Amino acid sequence: MPAISDPTSEKTVLVTGATSGIGLETVLALGRLGAFVVVAARDPVRGQSVVDQIERGGGRAELLTIDLASFTSVREAARRFLAAHARLDVLVHNAGVALRRREVTADGHERTWQTNFLSGFLLTRLLRPALAAAPAARVVSVTSEAHRNGRIDWENLELEKGYGGFQAYSNTKLAQVLFTRELARRERRMFVNALHPGAIATGIWRELPPWLRWLPKNFLPSPGWGAAPVIRLSSSPELDGVTARYFRRFREAEPSYAGRNDADATRLWQVAEQATGAAKS
Repeated sequence: MPAISDPTSEKTVLVTGATSGIGLETVLALGRLGAFVVVAARDPVRGQSVVDQIERGGGRAELLTIDLASFTSVREAARRFLAAHARLDVLVHNAGVALRRREVTADGHERTWQTNFLSGFLLTRLLRPALAAAPAARVVSVTSEAHRNGRIDWENLELEKGYGGFQAYSNTKLAQVLFTRELARRERRMFVNALHPGAIATGIWRELPPWLRWLPKNFLPSPGWGAAPVIRLSSSPELDGVTARYFRRFREAEPSYAGRNDADATRLWQVAEQATGAAKS
């Protein structure tokens, strides 16, 4: 795979959910490819361990502590990043949760919706100055084929009525696909794409009933297999200029009909602005 950095400029990459699974394999690989890696993680101990691992391999990295279930934490993380970095070349939205039972955050939002979608939206908006300063910034959202099961119900976006864990997860993945579409429309100088990395044995399955947890571990591919298409979208020169696309691993695919609804994409952007306070940012 070609190096992410060119001879004259080092690229800065920020990856959320970088302490395990696909995120961990992604930051380790991008560190080896020459990127300066910002390890965005909720747990500072685990995050620093990943930074140390990258540096032991000859790469350069730093820790950015962030809790995507807290808008205050997202804002503080963005403030710290912007204070230390003039530009951001690649932003990878990888962090995500899947919950069996409905939980509400301190911000008043369903936890899956906030963690998987709203906070990624807010982080992107807050980091826009650094993304705009890069000559060809990339924004990559790790979504899922589960988006095809997602629904945008304007009267029940956060599933106050009829909560189901898989439905909540699917809805956030559809929201990410629509966010990709709208961000690409608004930011013509950024390359914005979403991808399904494949069904992977990662920690997102920890909420499965105990008797089912052995299935992903024994029958799904490893996180390294899932990270490969994320690394490609983040670094490959052959994708320069490619934007507003959805990939199923390495191949471009058409998202669901709901994922191609431009009116919903625009309205969801406005809803997210209000929910996160990003309209005032």
